[in-house]
Amino acid sequence: MTKLVIDNQTELNLQQEIFQQVLQALRDENIAADSEVNLLLTSDDTISELNQRFRGKPGKTDVLSFSSQLPNLPFLGDIIIDISVAENQKGNHSLQKELQLLFLHGMLHLLGYDHISSTQKNRMQKKENKYKNILDKIIGE
Repeated sequence: MTKLVIDNQTELNLQQEIFQQVLQALRDENIAADSEVNLLLTSDDTISELNQRFRGKPGKTDVLSFSSQLPNLPFLGDIIIDISVAENQKGNHSLQKELQLLFLHGMLHLLGYDHISSTQKNRMQKKENKYKNILDKIIGE
């Protein structure tokens, strides 16, 4: 299974299992068994700085993904999630569920999916819906 390295820079005590469940749901994507992804959980200005520096967009966002630019290596890339933004936008579901959905979104970006054009957006939304349904079955929701 994909190796997940989590750097939790927040005060929340989160179990790695919630993110491993997302990786389990993504089995249909045929991710190499020796692949690796880094996940940074933050609640400060880190995501604002990265959003400005790499996307040219001011302010916070919920999730950023940076794909590895190194071909033939098992490293997929980095995902950064802002816990405070996730908390504010979670709606009727739990913070844990929102973090899973953001991690899923970030993973799809690392796997090459995007939402720049309407065609890409539709393709990515179909994938997200498929994996949300699988994830719900895994966690029993």
